Amino acid sequence: MSDQTPPPSDPTPPPGNVPPPPPPPPPPPGYGTPPPPPPGYAAPPGGGGAYSAPNAISYGWAKFTKAPTQLLVPVLVVVVITIAVAVIVQLLLAATLLATEYCTRVILGPEVPSQCGPGFFTSLLGSAIGGFFISLVAGALGAGLVKAALEAVDGRSLALGDVLGWATKPNVITTAAIVAGLTFVGTLLCYVPGVIVGFLTVFSMFFVVDKNMAPMDAIKASFEFTTSHLGETVVFYLLGIVCFIVGAILCGVGLLAAIPVVLLGAAYTFRTLHGEPVAPAA
Repeated sequence: MSDQTPPPSDPTPPPGNVPPPPPPPPPPPGYGTPPPPPPGYAAPPGGGGAYSAPNAISYGWAKFTKAPTQLLVPVLVVVVITIAVAVIVQLLLAATLLATEYCTRVILGPEVPSQCGPGFFTSLLGSAIGGFFISLVAGALGAGLVKAALEAVDGRSLALGDVLGWATKPNVITTAAIVAGLTFVGTLLCYVPGVIVGFLTVFSMFFVVDKNMAPMDAIKASFEFTTSHLGETVVFYLLGIVCFIVGAILCGVGLLAAIPVVLLGAAYTFRTLHGEPVAPAA
C-alpha cells in the first residue's frame, strides 16, 4: 500500500458542465405594489376607487347623517333668509309688473267677469327678475355653505359665523352677481338656456372659496370642469335636482336634509375629480 495521498480534486468543473447560477433573492415585502394613499384619503363608497355620481350622493348622505348639525344650522339660516327675500321680491312684482285687474272676457258668446294679468313675455320678464335677485342672494350666502361642505369633506368643521362671513367678500358677491345675470338672460330665452347656465356655473363658487380665483376665472374654470367631466357632472346635477324635488315633496322640510347632502356630494365631486383626497364618510 502506498503512503502517497491523492492530489486534491480540481474544484473547477470541466467545460460544458457549468451549473446554472443561483436564482435571485425574492423581492422584499411590498416591492412592486403602489404606494399607500395619502393620510385621510377615502375611496368612494362601494369600492373600486372610481368616481360615480351615485357614490357622491351616498357619501353626502353618510357624511350628513354622521354630523347633521354641522351643515343643518347654516343651511336653515340661509334658507330662511333666501325665502324672506323671495317673498319680498314676489310681493313687489305682484304689485307692479305682474299686477292683475278685474276685466271681462268673452267665453262662448257672452261676456263674463274675469281677472286679467300680464301676458306671456311680461310674466317671463317677471320670472327672470325674481330669479335674478333670488340667485344673487342664494349665491352669495351659499358661498359659506360651499366652504363648510369642503371643510367637512376635508375632515374639518366651520363655525356658523365663518359660514355667513363669506357672503360679504367682494369676489363672492361679484361671482354671484355675474351668475345671476347669466341666469337672468337664460330665463328670458324661455328657461332652458337658464338651466344650462346653472349647470355650467354650478362649481364657480367652489373655485372662488377653495382656489381663491377671481370671479370670471372661477366661472371659466367651472365651465371647463363640467365640460371636461361631462358625463359625471351631468348625472350628479340631475341626481341633485331629484334630491331637491323629493325634499320639496316632503312638505319642504326634506330640503333641510337634501341641501346638505347635495352640497357634500358636490364637494366630494369637486375633490375627487380633481384627484384630491377626501376624509372618510363615517
